[in-house]
Amino acid sequence: MSLAARIADRVLGPRVPDAELPHPVPPGVVIRRNRLIPAIGGVFMGGGTKRAGAVTLGRTILFDADRPIAPDLIVHELVHVRQWNDDPLFPLKYCGQWLRHGYRQNPYEVEAYARQKEFAALQRKSAPARKA
Repeated sequence: MSLAARIADRVLGPRVPDAELPHPVPPGVVIRRNRLIPAIGGVFMGGGTKRAGAVTLGRTILFDADRPIAPDLIVHELVHVRQWNDDPLFPLKYCGQWLRHGYRQNPYEVEAYARQKEFAALQRKSAPARKA
């Protein structure tokens, strides 16, 4: 393992192997387990002490190390990966929208939550029917 990879593992947390993910992610997207960055994200989400489920930094998604990786949350965070890719100023614009609208009404979050909700609805629709 290279020095850079060891540093990334130390700072950003261990990579989650693709085989442990509930569904594939696009090439180049890395999913890691972390406690600190989701804790910081939780402060910005609601001002409390609850950690965020995940935080996206570029093409790296940092999931809370103490929670299962939910498929719909991967979809939510992949929207943020695309937003980072589409606009190099995304982090600044995201912060500006957060200051203006708060977390839940931030247009970037509105888009991500809408995709997450669509995905969850498709999952429910395609799930096998329960026997009574």
